[in-house]
Amino acid sequence: MCKLHVEKAYDHVNWNFLMYVLKRMGFGDRWRSWIKQCISLTTFAVLVNGSPTDFFSASRCLRQGDPLSPLLFLLVMEVFSRMIEAASNAGLISGFSLSRPGSDVVEMKISHLLFADHTIVFCDNDCEQIVNLRCILIWFQAVSGLRINLAKSSILSVGFVDNI
Repeated sequence: MCKLHVEKAYDHVNWNFLMYVLKRMGFGDRWRSWIKQCISLTTFAVLVNGSPTDFFSASRCLRQGDPLSPLLFLLVMEVFSRMIEAASNAGLISGFSLSRPGSDVVEMKISHLLFADHTIVFCDNDCEQIVNLRCILIWFQAVSGLRINLAKSSILSVGFVDNI
């Protein structure tokens, strides 16, 4: 089981990727332009030794405290979720299966769980599966701008695990 933490979740979202995701999910041109304006026309100032700096614009990020930001972050993480699901369906990451007691029929396969900026990925104690997960993380970072904070992430063994 791999527990992953997204580093500075809202701070690194690539706006072009977000606009692409909105388009692929069927959001109309007008809606996407409103979203683009909401996230890109904002200016910031910071306090340095108690004095505010000049205002500046950001080139990426979602604003903490903006009621729209959690929804937009969730849409970006949906891409990550689908990447893991596709890897699981292709047999690159195992996940685990649930079935009713006494039945051999698989009712549900669970490859991962997401909550806010945390993700749990289920895989076997196979180095190849960890490498496959690492490749997914690299690809996701390349397209979305979001990176997994390895210092706050961990691999947890369940049951007997050799060669961890």
